Amino acid sequence: MRRPTLVAASLLLSLLIVVPVFAAPRAQEPRPVIVQPEQDAPVRGDVQIIGTAVHPQFDHYELHYAPWPLPSDQAWVFIPDGHPNQQPLGLLGTWDSRSVPDGTYVLRVRVVKPDSNYQESDLRRVLVVNTRQVETPTPVVTEAPTQAPVELPPTPTVVIEVPTVIVEVPTIGLTETPEPNETAAVAAPGGTGDAGATSVGEVLGVSRLVATVKKTALYTAGGLAAIGAFFAVKGALAWLWHLVRP
Repeated sequence: MRRPTLVAASLLLSLLIVVPVFAAPRAQEPRPVIVQPEQDAPVRGDVQIIGTAVHPQFDHYELHYAPWPLPSDQAWVFIPDGHPNQQPLGLLGTWDSRSVPDGTYVLRVRVVKPDSNYQESDLRRVLVVNTRQVETPTPVVTEAPTQAPVELPPTPTVVIEVPTVIVEVPTIGLTETPEPNETAAVAAPGGTGDAGATSVGEVLGVSRLVATVKKTALYTAGGLAAIGAFFAVKGALAWLWHLVRP
């Protein structure tokens, strides 16, 4: 009875060891990649194709191009060049885009294994522009909204009232003596010629002194009035400046 038990145990142990080996997923194989030119990039002349082409079971890799959209799988054209060595990341090959008309094309790299199976990269689409310029999109210029002019408040009118300065000139206490008649002075009774001449000279001297004093008083009053008006205007302008200064 022990022998069947041992056989069953051995079978069960074998299943536990073998089944996980077959059930484990296979490691994903590395795929070749094209990194340049970029997707939908405009190209002309000799186009350098840069990317990666490696595989554990590596035999060689190939480069192809085809028009886009693909009319059929037979549209792929081999880019003639020998690539017997793996390329971790670098120049895969050069494509002369002048050999085809301008238009849209796709590139691919294929890693071939010794059993003739292969791994292919994703398609890289490019635009060949050997005979025409690349159209540059026209920038859209947006006009700034027009701002309505702002109406400023009217400038206030400043009226400066200059105070009137009244200068009172004191009256000098001199009594105006009427000019005597020279003939009367000469013909005065009891008078002599010399005495009459002296009286007339004295009278004329007093009259001139009175006239001189009057003129001096008037000039002094005018000067004082002008000085007072100047300082009044100056004070008014200073007061106004303090009002309107920002």
